[in-house]
Amino acid sequence: MSAYFSTDTPATDSLRIVPGADLPTVTLGPGITADVLLGVALNISVVTLAPGAEAPVHTHAEEQMGYIVRGSCEFFDGTQSARLEPGDTYHAPSGAPHGARAHEDGCLIIDVFSPPRSGIRELIEQATKV
Repeated sequence: MSAYFSTDTPATDSLRIVPGADLPTVTLGPGITADVLLGVALNISVVTLAPGAEAPVHTHAEEQMGYIVRGSCEFFDGTQSARLEPGDTYHAPSGAPHGARAHEDGCLIIDVFSPPRSGIRELIEQATKV
């Protein structure tokens, strides 16, 4: 067996499986939602941008990586931009300015943050308050 599939690491918790329909959905901005799974050291978000929806240039302390699943968007940092399509990826280190605007076909992105994005945690807490 390769080192990648090693069984030498002791478990600190048990496996958790969450069906997509059970993930909390939060609104990140006009026309932008995210279905989120929070972990201890990272979180994954399935982000949907409606056609034309824009996440303005912003920064955060968490490292972020993303993968375009469907549709397309313009990804930018205030000085440069790139068209991203299915299979394309991006990396926004801690503090790096970045934003995105969905094209006419909208965009579905898988975002991963480490550590978990504090703003996402706050939105989930607000959404679950009765």
